[in-house]
Amino acid sequence: MTGNRPESEIFENAAAEKATASAAPKTRASRSITVKPSRMRLAWSEAGWLLFAWLLIAALWELGAYTEVLNPRILPPPSETIPYLLQGPAPAGIGAQRTTFLGAIFDTLSRVAIGYLLGILAALLVGALIVRYKPLRRVCFPIVQTLAPVSPVAWIPFAIALVGIGSPAAIFVVFMAIFGSMTVSAVAAFDSVPEEMLKVGRSLGTSSTHMWTRVIIPAAAPDLMVMARMSFFAAWMAVLAGEMAGINSGLGYLIILGQQMYNMKLVMVGIITIGVLGFVIDRLLLLIQRRLLWWEYRR
Repeated sequence: MTGNRPESEIFENAAAEKATASAAPKTRASRSITVKPSRMRLAWSEAGWLLFAWLLIAALWELGAYTEVLNPRILPPPSETIPYLLQGPAPAGIGAQRTTFLGAIFDTLSRVAIGYLLGILAALLVGALIVRYKPLRRVCFPIVQTLAPVSPVAWIPFAIALVGIGSPAAIFVVFMAIFGSMTVSAVAAFDSVPEEMLKVGRSLGTSSTHMWTRVIIPAAAPDLMVMARMSFFAAWMAVLAGEMAGINSGLGYLIILGQQMYNMKLVMVGIITIGVLGFVIDRLLLLIQRRLLWWEYRR
């Protein structure tokens, strides 16, 4: 006996304390582990909230038109706009300027796709050359920085005078809308690559070409992809502004025709189509970003 307590009781208490102490870290570790929801569940959750938000807006819109808080002649309610969209708006315009709904969508998407891809490729190429060669940084970079703040609308008269009315002018406006800002962003992304990565590449005898393809571009890719998504919005707004301002075809032109004919259903259908297409394309760009930058989303 130790004091007034038997040895068996002391051993039992010590064993219990040891078991409790060994179980405590496991309990804390189990508490720190959080189960992340699956991607599918997150996607369905986002889609559900998106649908709820738009149903709420549609309900308030319909209620406002019904109570005449909103003028239904200027802002036709969803009960009139959605059936008009589903049945397919009739062709609008006269003669050579006559356009259809699907034709307007095709014109706008093709112009954005061509101008956007050309602008991105040219910006990456010029940005890489500016970073690679110091004389180009001193001579060309200030010119690019001067072009970047110019509004896309300011290029419309020049584009029409240069290539005439139509798709070439719209593609030129889209190109100029993103080239300057994307080039500046590309230079900043390439310059922000950690010097340690470059030193490791040089110490391993990496050639200049492999340095760009295997070190600099992958390290700058996250920033470049974010700016590419932002540039899409600039391209989307630029082509629509151009179509409204003088390039007589596309979704922007369709909205102007609806306004001139006082067909507000056509105007609202054009606006809804622009928003839905822009949202879908942005989601596709985000999906491409997650596929290309898979290592960024495993953290």
